[in-house]
Amino acid sequence: MKKTIIAANLATLLALGAMATQTQAVEFMDGKLQINGAAMQSWQSAIEVDGAARAPEDQDSGFHRLRYALTFNAQLTDSISVFAELAEEPDDNGNFNIAQDLAWIQFEKGGLGLRVGNVISTTQNFIEYSDGAAVQSNPLIGNSPVDMITAEEGLWLYGSSDNYTWDAVVSKPSFGTDFSKDSGYNFGLRGTFGFDNGLSFGAGLFLTNADLDCGTDTCTDPGGAPIGALIGIGDGDIYEFGTDTGGVTGTPGRGSHFAIVPGINATIWQLDVQYETNNLKLNAYYGQAQDDYSWADSGIAGYRPVSASFTQQDSEVSFMSFKAKYDINKNIYLAARYSLSTNESTGISGDDSLDRIQLGLGYRIEDNVLLKLEYVKQTEEAFSGGQATDGTGEAEWDGVVAELSVTF
Repeated sequence: MKKTIIAANLATLLALGAMATQTQAVEFMDGKLQINGAAMQSWQSAIEVDGAARAPEDQDSGFHRLRYALTFNAQLTDSISVFAELAEEPDDNGNFNIAQDLAWIQFEKGGLGLRVGNVISTTQNFIEYSDGAAVQSNPLIGNSPVDMITAEEGLWLYGSSDNYTWDAVVSKPSFGTDFSKDSGYNFGLRGTFGFDNGLSFGAGLFLTNADLDCGTDTCTDPGGAPIGALIGIGDGDIYEFGTDTGGVTGTPGRGSHFAIVPGINATIWQLDVQYETNNLKLNAYYGQAQDDYSWADSGIAGYRPVSASFTQQDSEVSFMSFKAKYDINKNIYLAARYSLSTNESTGISGDDSLDRIQLGLGYRIEDNVLLKLEYVKQTEEAFSGGQATDGTGEAEWDGVVAELSVTF
């Protein structure tokens, strides 16, 4: 069991962004070039924000735009390979745009590996995550509003043995090219350890060291950016609600993650635990994030939405998540996740929590075809850092989402 768990952890570590379900790849050049793919279509009920909504809107149910991806893996030599994923992801790239979603050059030998290119910046271990069309590793449809994860440009060093994995990241705080003044570098370190009985532990640490131009009362980024490292706001979800297009992504409804730590001069740590049997998997994590800077108040003391204006007040948040998956049989499973964050920033003394409940059902139609159904409900107090509230009170939204995905 121990070797199986650690192998699965390393496979997740190395294949995040690739197709989660094992499928027969199309091979070229005597097997040196392999091509896989994935497609996903989803539907949601009308999701409207109740209470103190930042961007209220009456909505109807409907279909999201289909996501799809092609992955290319070229084995140049026994120790050198190149990976690239080309994907249409409306959440990240807009409609009708195919973009490089994840890519790297990889050197691997003797249990050690080095990647140069796009790197996964996260404190999270035992990752089961939905990203574009690559959704089958996630037993639910949405991710967690407290996931600390993004992708950046840099170097990724990793290794493993029978009972542990580790990886270290050095990156710039951007998924594009960034030479802006005082943008700094990010540094990450993670590790896992597993036992024969199905129990595994993990830990992660992530540091950012950018700087701002500060006046008497407020600070600004030298390049005018509203955020430093994106790890503090996660990688987004598929849920759509409201008309707010002024957030970090500019896409309606993408603001489902808390926005408290702007990722300027931040320290983030996290502890994970997982227990797995033949038909049950339990996962939990707890962490804290702290930054020397906060976003500035916006009209209401303590309400600090994402903006290009910062203050030299500490921002801090604690976060936790619990997830369970139970296989009824080889084709049907039940899943649930509960997530909670608490805003512990300077000047915040109450109305500071955000929580989400997710309940899901999965049906594997074929080995590479998965149908999922999920009920989701999120509650954001006025000063929780939630992006659906306008700061005058509590906001709440819920809905039902269905998803059909294929890997090939």
